[in-house]
Amino acid sequence: MRSTSLASWVIPLLGACIICSALGVVATTHHVREGYARLQVLELERWRLQEQYTRLLLEINTWAAPHRISQIAVDDLSMQAPDLSLSQVVAE
Repeated sequence: MRSTSLASWVIPLLGACIICSALGVVATTHHVREGYARLQVLELERWRLQEQYTRLLLEINTWAAPHRISQIAVDDLSMQAPDLSLSQVVAE
């Protein structure tokens, strides 16, 4: 008689524990999938930003190239190298 009364409350308790455990697994799986989706979005954004940074570095290096600066100085600003015969060396 005693074993039937023990089983009458132990089995529903174990069933409730199994259901709670299953819900915990479902919730954890959901959070992991959300986190992984967020990671994929962030990795794509990082890749795009890295690509843009590389393009900007290339553009900066192109604009700052010495031959380009010399060409702009001569063409646009009408600058020219000084005549060395007009140069004077100042000694202390």
